[in-house]
Amino acid sequence: MPPRQLEVGIVGAGIAGLGAAIALAHAGHSVSVYEKSQFRNETGAAIVIGPNGSRILSKWGFDYDGAGALDFSEMRRLRGDTLALDSEEFFTDIKTKYGDRWLLFHRADLHAGLKALATTGAAGEDSSPGRPEIHLGVEVTDVDVERGIITFATGETVTRDLVVIADGAHSELVAKVLGRPCPVNRSPMSMYRFLQPMARILAHPDAGPFYKDRAPGFTTFYKTEVGRPGLLINTYPCRGGDLLYVALVHPTKPAEKGLVGWDSPADVDNFLADAKDFHPAVQAVCDDATDIKVYTQMWRDPIERFAKGRAVLVGDAAHLMLPTHGQGASMALEDAMALQVLFTGVDSAAADPVASKLQVFDRLRVPRVSAVQTMSNKMMGPPDKMIAEIKRYYGGDIPGPKAKTFSNEYNDFFFLYDVENEAEKAAAAA
Repeated sequence: MPPRQLEVGIVGAGIAGLGAAIALAHAGHSVSVYEKSQFRNETGAAIVIGPNGSRILSKWGFDYDGAGALDFSEMRRLRGDTLALDSEEFFTDIKTKYGDRWLLFHRADLHAGLKALATTGAAGEDSSPGRPEIHLGVEVTDVDVERGIITFATGETVTRDLVVIADGAHSELVAKVLGRPCPVNRSPMSMYRFLQPMARILAHPDAGPFYKDRAPGFTTFYKTEVGRPGLLINTYPCRGGDLLYVALVHPTKPAEKGLVGWDSPADVDNFLADAKDFHPAVQAVCDDATDIKVYTQMWRDPIERFAKGRAVLVGDAAHLMLPTHGQGASMALEDAMALQVLFTGVDSAAADPVASKLQVFDRLRVPRVSAVQTMSNKMMGPPDKMIAEIKRYYGGDIPGPKAKTFSNEYNDFFFLYDVENEAEKAAAAA
């Protein structure tokens, strides 16, 4: 007789929640996703997925063309005042070296692709073992992690064999797993971000040359002054090259310190005041920007566990990190694939079918993710201190103290890791 399905409840339908839904449906279980928003105005900015994440998307049959994915092929860093080239790197052998692609997306396109994959499946895929049910406009206010009881804002409850908490950076349910509050840390830096039509940028006599006939990738402008925090503008294409993502990282303004969420409207005067410090050609990249958003960069320190009882934390709820290495979403996809491997074939009628698997999940994910968090959150501090902190959580090889962001050392650490293979080994050893 085939295994009896687990009833799975997932709190949140962002990248982490949808990834977990796809994974646990592939594992053979009945999945319900509860999302408090209505997905009416999905915006968001651009996002990077490394080969460690795209390897998982490919396994699921993700539609890259439909999502307008672009291959991250080069990275340039220029002085923001003189336009002098500081560094330039080309990434031409990524798929050969790491087994899959390094990709640039509009976040909303990646999200829409995951939602389509969850609800309709990959092209040519049959409907078995069933699709996740996504319930929009449903707010979860509490989870009993030991009994698997999910409480909604209406007061109604449901009981699930497994509860996946994927409600993002500001999750209040983290405390249910840890037994203590786990507030976010706020960086002293914030980020203005917006999207520009690439056609308009290419047509501009000053801005166009930065991007014309260039392969997709980062073009970054930085400005430093003695005694003053620096400014940085990072740009890269998304949505098949139709849009240019622009992010201006700046010291957090007093009015920005209390902002919550990713999409607060920016004070345009503040934005223009920071942008004017750059060369006129860089300012041209920012000209006529509309719908400018601002958010304060946030992170959590590594936590000691992701699971308790019948509940498990994934994505930003588990391991919120700064975007230093572009690994946040890829870590969420790794979480999902680990759950898929560990829960494939699990029978709801078996003795203790969930808690033992979540213990394996913790042993597998906490060291890896804690190392990535620390690399992302402490990269600007003393390297010896960062390495000492990583070694508190992680016993494997790590990049040396002189390694730079997006260097071969860091890329090897992030991209060569195969979570599916590691989860299979962890399951076999349990």
